[in-house]
Amino acid sequence: MDYAHTSEPSVADWMRSQASASSSTVEAGEERPQSRVGSFVLPSALIAGFLFLQMFDYHALGMSTVTPDRILFLFIFGGFVAALRSGRAQKVSMSGLEWTMLLFAGLCVVSYIISNPDGGQLRFKWLITLFNLIFCPFGIFLVARSSRYDPAKVRWLLWAIVCMGVYLAFTAVFEHYRIDSLVFPRYIVDPHVGIQFGRARGPMVGSNPMGEWLVAVYLAICLVLPSAKSSTKILLCGLILVVIIAIYFTLTRGCWLSFAYVVVLTSLFGGKFGTPSRIIVLLVAVAFFAGVGSKFSFSGDTLFSRRQNTIEYRMSNNETTYKMGMANFLTGVGYGKFGANWEKYFDTAQKELTKDLTDGNHNIYLGLFADLGFPGVALYVTIFGFILRDCIRKYRALGRESLFERNLMLATLGMVIILLWEGMSGDMRFNPTLNTLTFLFTGIGSSIPQPSKGRRAS
Repeated sequence: MDYAHTSEPSVADWMRSQASASSSTVEAGEERPQSRVGSFVLPSALIAGFLFLQMFDYHALGMSTVTPDRILFLFIFGGFVAALRSGRAQKVSMSGLEWTMLLFAGLCVVSYIISNPDGGQLRFKWLITLFNLIFCPFGIFLVARSSRYDPAKVRWLLWAIVCMGVYLAFTAVFEHYRIDSLVFPRYIVDPHVGIQFGRARGPMVGSNPMGEWLVAVYLAICLVLPSAKSSTKILLCGLILVVIIAIYFTLTRGCWLSFAYVVVLTSLFGGKFGTPSRIIVLLVAVAFFAGVGSKFSFSGDTLFSRRQNTIEYRMSNNETTYKMGMANFLTGVGYGKFGANWEKYFDTAQKELTKDLTDGNHNIYLGLFADLGFPGVALYVTIFGFILRDCIRKYRALGRESLFERNLMLATLGMVIILLWEGMSGDMRFNPTLNTLTFLFTGIGSSIPQPSKGRRAS
């Protein structure tokens, strides 16, 4: 079955309804013509450019707060605001999700202003995290949410993500085999830049964001695969293999588990969309018992039984952060103030696990609890509660005649699960790429028109 064709009836019905609305007369007292409403579509090319630019470590390139990705984001969001003012974009509906996002953003900004964590510093480290956690992902969500759903634009964006995946996957392979002449940019092979040198780190110079991006690439490939030409399908299947190898080369448990969640989710609920995942389950099982992977093998130690010191470090970190939050339950110590206060809560029990906590917090939930108190972490978790609810509702409402949209919602659900899981072992304030990708998928999913009762899945 060709997914590209099966999704057209429901989309066509919605487009006809939009055309009918556009031809209606201007209501009394209304200044803007109805024909302009809904003419704002997803700026796929600009968003693709933003995603690509967001991958790079600009500090390693000699830049700091004002970077190309943030400049492009402001340009995208400025165009969206102009579309809102002119009536071309749909008005932002303030549901529970939007209100919670607004409250959380306001709390973070107010706490940042009061605590002033960047005071006296040469770099605006914590201001940048506001872009990473709030401004860019929430802004991209609003742009996608308020745009008119256009399947062609969404597919174009997915193909752009696939193309970026080619760059990332082969960069990971070149890194692993130390073919440095083919690695771009050069700072990737500099052991003094970034973290986790020796693993596949990519332009983000971190194995976690690299692996997360590759999982998103896998989902994008699965979404465009059914509608691709036969010759292109062969290339895409080959790319899936390279992507899996690249994820393995990150040598990071969190990335492996994120990929496993996505594979299981799509295998169980994806129908034909989950066919690649079911094949992967079989191949990984064979490789595991055959002992093909040195870090993931039935006959030897796996990555999950190694590097226990990192687990102990996180336990110490989490205990310290938890005590900080409990001691400042309602207000926290202030946004970005964990580093200035951790010694007060780091006692003998934590010293038995590690010597210090110099590289910061390793759990976004406990980090927000320490910095913002219970209201901060409660709002953050509530945001994803609303997103999960909306994803499941939209997935169940879409009928089998809208398989592309239905699969897109399943992919969105996978991205949200990845972000929630990665937040257990990392501070997402320093991971701009996964935040943006997740809220981009969420915004696109929200823009899909709700099917009529007669067209819903049984």
